[in-house]
Amino acid sequence: MTAPAISRRHRLNDERKKRLQQELDGLFKGRKDELLDDAPAILSRWRRGLSHSPDTMPVLAMQIANVLSHPEERETDREAQAWEAAVHYGLGLFAVHQQSQDRSMHQRSGPSLGAACRLLTNHQAQALERREFSPATPQFETVNRGIVRRLESAMSSVSAAELVGHVRGLVPMLRQVPIVLDYVQFTAELAAWAHSPSRGPTALRWGRHFYAPFPTGNKPTTNKE
Repeated sequence: MTAPAISRRHRLNDERKKRLQQELDGLFKGRKDELLDDAPAILSRWRRGLSHSPDTMPVLAMQIANVLSHPEERETDREAQAWEAAVHYGLGLFAVHQQSQDRSMHQRSGPSLGAACRLLTNHQAQALERREFSPATPQFETVNRGIVRRLESAMSSVSAAELVGHVRGLVPMLRQVPIVLDYVQFTAELAAWAHSPSRGPTALRWGRHFYAPFPTGNKPTTNKE
């Protein structure tokens, strides 16, 4: 890829993420971080789309059009097509995560998927008052095998659709705590997942974030703190 092509790619991705952030911000009442009155109905529609592809149930067509509205966007570009699906599924997963929550489950510059699951393992071990688990590495405890299995299956996914299926099993667990996720970054990673060379570096980053040890005596971080 030539330098101008790389520059264009970065410019478009930055614009897409900026506009996606605006879509998420638009559900809430400014700095109060409270859902707008019509937001629950919008989120319900987004959740329905999660079980369908964007071309069979285009419930996020307006959001996709808004995110991909830069004058340089071309519908036939492979990356633009990957972003169409990523916005559809990324916002659908966010809608599942946001269900019944008063505060936003998206946090700009918040945890990655790997970091969020790391916090989840720590919370789950501590919530069960397991005195025998290692406070430095709760990711290796028996009680957290389900989380590890789901995350590692996601990391080894060979398509964006398969990745979405595995993450869909993790999101309700994150919501229950609740633990937030950076959905703008996750959606960008989901778009990149459509191209096989991008999967390894993203999965490795999630893995590093997940398996990083905790300081002794730590407490899990949620958006309630």
